[in-house]
Amino acid sequence: MKDRSSTPPLHVHVDENTPVHVHIKKLPKPSATSSQNPPHCLEITPPSSEKLVSVLRLSDLSTEDDDSGHCKMNRYDKKIDSLMNAVGCLKSEVKMQKGERQMAKRFLEERKEELEEVAHELAETEHENTVLRHNIERMKEEKDFTILQKKHLQQEKECLMSKLVEAEMDGAAAAKQVMALKDTIGKLKTEKQMTCTDINTLTRQKELLLQKLSTFEETNRTLRDLLREQHCKEDSERLMEQQGALLKRLAEADSEKARLLLLLQDKDKEVEELLQEIQCEKAQAKTASELSKSMESMRGHLQAQLRSKEAENSRLCMQIKNLERSGNQHKAEVEAIMEQLKELKQKGDRDKESLKKAIRAQKERAEKSEEYAEQLHVQLADKDLYVAEALSTLESWRSRYNQVVKEKGDLELEIIVLNDRVTDLVNQQQTLEEKMREDRDSLVERLHRQTAEYSAFKLENERLKASFAPMEDKLNQAHLEVQQLKASVKNYEGMIDNYKSQVMKTRLEADEVAAQLERCDKENKILKDEMNKEIEAIEHQGDKLEMAREKHQASQKENKQLSLKVDELERKLEATSAQNIEFLQVIAKREEAIHQSQLRLEEKTRECGTLARQLESAIEDARRQVEQTKEHALSKERAAQNKILDLETQLSRTKTELSQLRRSRDDADRRYQSRLQDLKDRLEQSESTNRSMQNYVQFLKSSYANVFGDGPYSTFLTSSPIRSRSPPA
Repeated sequence: MKDRSSTPPLHVHVDENTPVHVHIKKLPKPSATSSQNPPHCLEITPPSSEKLVSVLRLSDLSTEDDDSGHCKMNRYDKKIDSLMNAVGCLKSEVKMQKGERQMAKRFLEERKEELEEVAHELAETEHENTVLRHNIERMKEEKDFTILQKKHLQQEKECLMSKLVEAEMDGAAAAKQVMALKDTIGKLKTEKQMTCTDINTLTRQKELLLQKLSTFEETNRTLRDLLREQHCKEDSERLMEQQGALLKRLAEADSEKARLLLLLQDKDKEVEELLQEIQCEKAQAKTASELSKSMESMRGHLQAQLRSKEAENSRLCMQIKNLERSGNQHKAEVEAIMEQLKELKQKGDRDKESLKKAIRAQKERAEKSEEYAEQLHVQLADKDLYVAEALSTLESWRSRYNQVVKEKGDLELEIIVLNDRVTDLVNQQQTLEEKMREDRDSLVERLHRQTAEYSAFKLENERLKASFAPMEDKLNQAHLEVQQLKASVKNYEGMIDNYKSQVMKTRLEADEVAAQLERCDKENKILKDEMNKEIEAIEHQGDKLEMAREKHQASQKENKQLSLKVDELERKLEATSAQNIEFLQVIAKREEAIHQSQLRLEEKTRECGTLARQLESAIEDARRQVEQTKEHALSKERAAQNKILDLETQLSRTKTELSQLRRSRDDADRRYQSRLQDLKDRLEQSESTNRSMQNYVQFLKSSYANVFGDGPYSTFLTSSPIRSRSPPA
């Protein structure tokens, strides 16, 4: 009995708004039975709100683990969104960096193996996803089956609430009946004598109490069944909701996985396109390097030609200097000839006296002059041969000049072809720059600057080429002028030789005339002497006068003829001197022109040197710009590689987070199982409390039997259905 009294009170959990309190207490007796039977009580107290909330509310079905799982899923969604945004940004950056992927092939080859591993992992994950999909389909079918049962659950809830209300009402009625029975038993104890009415009332109250207790037990049993079913259904609903949430998460994960697969396919396509573009750019770089090599070779060829032209110019300058020296020598010779002419005039004045003697030797001198004329003819033939040789040299120089002109034309054609190639490369670069413009504005500005600088360099190159063409024309004109000057100098040399021959002839003629004058003077003197002698002898001889007169007239005629010849010779000398002066003036002008042409040649050579330096500097600047663009492209590729590595690290992090989420899901399942086990334990506790109530009822029966003895009450009690009832299992 003490053990029974030490059992915990019975708690029936019902709605908060309907408190139930049943208190049955036995009064102490002065007899021995009272000392042997301690008081017992049956308490049905309304539980606290906290206990009710902890047991019956549906909000307890959702755990904190669900909240943490939802938070993790939200974080995962946010991270996936950030990753998708990062992937979109990387897409745009990769599109913008299409023209700058020159060294990415090695990195891509290294990454191919990693991509294959990722593809293998994806295949494994796809297999797992297929298994999960089959499971999810099964769960969906079960879910579809349970959706139909939700209406039944609602109806069962309503039925449960009604049953709870009925149980409360039955409990209240049983409590009232127990109180009435308690009052009657108290009265019987005080009176100690029982009448038939008292016995009837007791039996009636006993029957009512038994009925109420039976109804209470039935309602309690139905409530326990309904509660058990409700808990099971709620657990199943909770599990289905969790399964639905997990299915949604798995569907979202599948969609994101499909999207990531599409992104990977797009990345693979972009990688293939980048590889193709890299190959195209490599081919273009090869062509550009070949063009640069050809340009360098052409530049070396042109420099060699310029050096050869400079050597030829130096040779021509040396030849011009030699011609100037020869011209100076001819000037000295002409001056010497003029001095000789002056001396000859003086000699002519001196030799007038010896003219008569020279007349005698005129025949001999005429013969000598004929021999000298033959020698002069021989010299003229030699001069003609020299002139023919000079003409042949001129023709050889002309042929060389024609070859140089042809080579220059070929070089100009090659330069035009190279310019066309350069323009094609510029057009290709402009197209690439336009693509880069569409991709990124900052790169567009840099490329615009580079194109502006390149166009400036191109304009400078064209301007230099344009200035180089007139300079070459001027050089050609200078070469032509030099050749013309050479030809004119040769012509002047021939004319000087002719004038020399004429001067020699005039010298001879002057010598002859001087000799004739001397002879005439001598003859005149002789005639004067003879005339004087004859005048003295006229008086004596008349015939001699006539002969003298005839002789005098003949001598006068000869003197007149000789004077006329002398005047003609003097005129010829004056004309030759004037011609020599004119030739000297023309030679001086030609020398000045040759000096100016030499100065022009020096200026042109300097300009050619400056142009060659400018071309070299422009080529070096272009090389530097190409190297800078290559370095910039390499830096961009390194940045892209770093970003790809970051993305890979982020993907690995997402994989780890997925594994953590799976672990958290498993933990949540374990926790749900533990909660189910707790609920089962609580049900067992409620069953144990019910057993304790039944034991207490048995105790009440035994106490009633002890009180009333073996009379009709005991028979009534023994025939009651409470004893025949077994406690529920």
